[in-house]
Order: sequence, then structure tokens, then C-alpha cells
Amino acid sequence: MISISNLRKTYDQTQQVVHALDGVSLHVSPGEIFGVVGSSGAGKSTLIRCVNLLERPTSGSIVVNGQNMNSLSTQELRIARQKIGMIFQQFNLLSSRTVAGNIAFPLEIIGLDKAEKENKVNELLALVGLSDKANVYPAQLSGGQKQRVGIARALATDPKVLLSDEATSALDPQTTASILNLLKELNQRLGLTILLITHEMEVVKQICDHVAVLEDGKIVEEGALADLVVRPHSLISNALFPATEVRLSKPGITSATITFIGEAADQPVLAGLVKNFDVEVNILSGSIQNISGRRIGRLQIDLSGVQVNHAIGYLRGLGVNVEVN
Repeated sequence: MISISNLRKTYDQTQQVVHALDGVSLHVSPGEIFGVVGSSGAGKSTLIRCVNLLERPTSGSIVVNGQNMNSLSTQELRIARQKIGMIFQQFNLLSSRTVAGNIAFPLEIIGLDKAEKENKVNELLALVGLSDKANVYPAQLSGGQKQRVGIARALATDPKVLLSDEATSALDPQTTASILNLLKELNQRLGLTILLITHEMEVVKQICDHVAVLEDGKIVEEGALADLVVRPHSLISNALFPATEVRLSKPGITSATITFIGEAADQPVLAGLVKNFDVEVNILSGSIQNISGRRIGRLQIDLSGVQVNHAIGYLRGLGVNVEVN
């Protein structure tokens, strides 16, 4: 649905050239929620604004829903943007318009007649849970309600793609969770492809299928979230499961990091290990988290005994990822 190849964006500033994006390539599948995570200044906002050409890239190609965005005329780009919704950190609502008026705005631009416009606005209000706020003005809304209006407005022209530019970073944790749940529901109900940027790992953890890490304008890690989490040394894995203090190795002790996914996270795996093999297990640290709808657990353990290698093989045979430290 979105294919970005070797994207570069530079800005000429006094006595220097700033490389906001430096050879970025990403491919987002239809119906996927793809997260781009990185710290402030990494180039995230520039990247997402290049997708619908709010920012013109210096070089590289951007293809959205089969259209090469770089090659479109002004009129063609205007039409293409109708199928690319966008929501923003600061909501960007029109203060002089009611909730219904804000949602209707893009429908007016495309020339929908009054009856169709009213029906569409009512449908969208119901979709985002704001049917009782149609005649309210933005100043009377909470932050979460404002963002729901922004989402409804972004969906007004039935886009195939939704771009989310730090859409939850101005919200409290509880409201953030409700907005992310809404985005996940829209993704599943409408088959909407969502590309979101964020600096918050909780956002990635809650709804993303795929994730890329952006640093200094470059992609330094990318993959399916579930795949990255089971790699103990990946940036995403370390962010979600911070590494414990490194311990000095001791004779006769094998230290290992084990990662469970899905049903294995709820099974008495270590109890079975001790029961079936001549080993002792010392749990140093661990946690189980819900990540993108799946339970994933990680434990740091010490193993000792005459059957350590057999025990490790047993764990791997159960589908548990084991990395000997």
C-alpha cells in the first residue's frame, strides 16, 4: 500500500546542509499498522509528511496505492490526497466550526451535496463515538474528543491510508489507550492501512504489526514486531524488555535469556524443565507483557547441572527462544 524507496530530504541552513532523511526505504502492506519510532529530531515527521507530499522529498520515490506520488500533477495530487487521511498531534480543528462542521469540511471541498454530507457526517460521528457532540465547538471538548473529531474528519473521504503524526503524544495515558483502541478497531473494520510515527514505545507495543526505528534520518532496525521482540539484542526488544545488569559468569553456571510467545508464556515451562532434567534453575528477572495483542514473556535465568544442554534443547523444542549469554 505504501512503498518508499531511498528517500532523501535535505534542508539548506546557514553554513550547513541538514539531512533530515538519508536513504529511507519502507514497505507497508495493505491493512497493516506500521509504526515508525524514534527520538525527537530523528526525521519522523518529515518522513510522514513526505508520504502525501506535504514535504517534497529531495530524491527517492513514494508510491501509495499504486500511484507514484512524485510524478503527479497538482490536480492529480489533490485527488490522490483524498485517499490519504492524516491526523495530527495538535488536532488542527477549526475553532469557529462545530464538531459536525469540522468533519464536513473535506466533504464540502469534494462537492458532496447537502443530504449526502449530513448522512456521512452522522455516520462518522457514530463511528468515533461522538454522536452527542455534533453541535459542540472544539473549545468545549477534551483532548481525546478533539482527536476523535480529527480521526472522523480524516476518514470523511473514505481513505485507503491513514497517517498519524504523533497523534497521541498530547494525551494522557488513559486517553491514549482509548484512541489507540479506536485506531485498531478502524483498521480491522475498514481494512485501513495505518502508518503512524511516535516516540512512545507504549504506542508501538499496543497496536503495531510492523515497526521501524529511525535514527538521524536512517532506518536502523525494521521488522515484524513479534520477530523483533524475540531477538534479545534488538533495539525494540531492549526498549520493551530492558536488559538487567550484566553478571560475571561463574564456573558451572550457564546464563540464558528465554523469550516466550503466545501460549508458552502461560505454561509452567520451567517447572517441566526441572521435572524432566537434572538441572537447577535460578530466575534472575523477568516479565510478561501484552504486545500487539500477544502475550510475550522474557526471563533471565541461570542454569546448572549435568543436563543443561539437554534442557536448553527441550526449551527450544517447545518453541521458546533461548539465547545463551
